[in-house]
Amino acid sequence: MINKVGFLDKVSIFSHMKKADVHRVAELAQHHLFHDGDLIIREGDRDRRLFIIVNGEAEVIKNLGEKNEKRVRTLGPYNYFGEMSLIDDLVRSASVVAKKETQALSLDQWDLRQEIEKYPAMAFELLQELSQRIRAIEKTMINTLGTFLPICANCKRIRENNGSWTPIDSYISDHSETEFSHSICPECTKKLYPEYAKKMNSEHFDGN
Repeated sequence: MINKVGFLDKVSIFSHMKKADVHRVAELAQHHLFHDGDLIIREGDRDRRLFIIVNGEAEVIKNLGEKNEKRVRTLGPYNYFGEMSLIDDLVRSASVVAKKETQALSLDQWDLRQEIEKYPAMAFELLQELSQRIRAIEKTMINTLGTFLPICANCKRIRENNGSWTPIDSYISDHSETEFSHSICPECTKKLYPEYAKKMNSEHFDGN
């Protein structure tokens, strides 16, 4: 059986904690054993746990099982994932699948938030992780779309290399793996469908 205290003491997010507090967190941690191909977390689910890999490997995958499936990165021992659930209450942004037999520990969001309040350094660690992800996303966008885009100031179309002008959503979809789901924002609804917007606004206040 794994020595949870000794293991957690070496994980960066818990490295600022006192020994007694690491012991308390270790008692809260749940042990998991995953086999090759097991789904640890699923994109779109509301799972409020942080996972730390003890041994083995896991792969972070966007759009699992779909034609635009993308393998983002591979995680090994002492790596943690699911930390975004500590920052927001949104659904999982990607799936994580075990690549081989993998042991992991998990901690619930509520328990960790209490520890973060006591140890602000943990929040700093999470912010550093988030910053690294944002930088990686920026780098990917620059590599796929370029640093300079000639865009029409009026219609927002982007000029292609062949001189043609393409709607911005089509350009991004053609030059990256991003896909769009179209809707209409409240301001545009007022302009395009004023009567409908007026009715919806009236119903909203009547409901209150």
